[in-house]
Amino acid sequence: MSGKIGKLYSNIMEKLRFEPGLDADNITIAIKDGGVIVIAGEVKSYAEKFLAEEAIKKIHGVNGIADELKINLAMDYVRSDADILKAALDALKWDFFVPNNQIKVVVTSGFITISGTVQKYYQKLSAEKAVQNLIGVIGVNNEITVLPDAQAKNIKERIIEEFNRNAKIDENSVNVEVEGGIVTLKGQVRDFDEDKEARLVAWSVPGVSKVIDQMLISWR
Repeated sequence: MSGKIGKLYSNIMEKLRFEPGLDADNITIAIKDGGVIVIAGEVKSYAEKFLAEEAIKKIHGVNGIADELKINLAMDYVRSDADILKAALDALKWDFFVPNNQIKVVVTSGFITISGTVQKYYQKLSAEKAVQNLIGVIGVNNEITVLPDAQAKNIKERIIEEFNRNAKIDENSVNVEVEGGIVTLKGQVRDFDEDKEARLVAWSVPGVSKVIDQMLISWR
């Protein structure tokens, strides 16, 4: 293992072991060309799987992740679909940012699918966050649709203005293309955090129905 790859490997494993709420004893990683990380092994919950992926994204030198982690629920975490469904409906009901009367939930063998329509992207994200850490969940499929504001105008200009105001985004490196309510982001960003922030900013502008991420991570 070369010095650079060895250092990246060590950084990732140390980060996984340090991450609160994550048991990294049964997690393995492999580093492919271009800084792509293959993460494999087993975790005891979907929450841990999510934590592992998010932790690796924070490491300098990681350009992509192939998540092959398997969830092997500990006996204490096993719940019936009926119990998971009730917990999910309660979680959505008690989340201030979720219009729970617009959300439908289906649970199949521990896998949650949420669907429906919302007016804002943050509501879609909030619904997913509300159910992803529930005991017994092995996966979440978010099929919620964001309904764009048909009256919204100047979408591209407003996104660029928000980029200019955001300290986490280098507005000179991200190109914005808009067709109808569909926004395509191109260019290069420094890391996963900048990539995520640019997408969230684009989604925050009224009239956006879809964001296509074609940005590359350059780690400049």
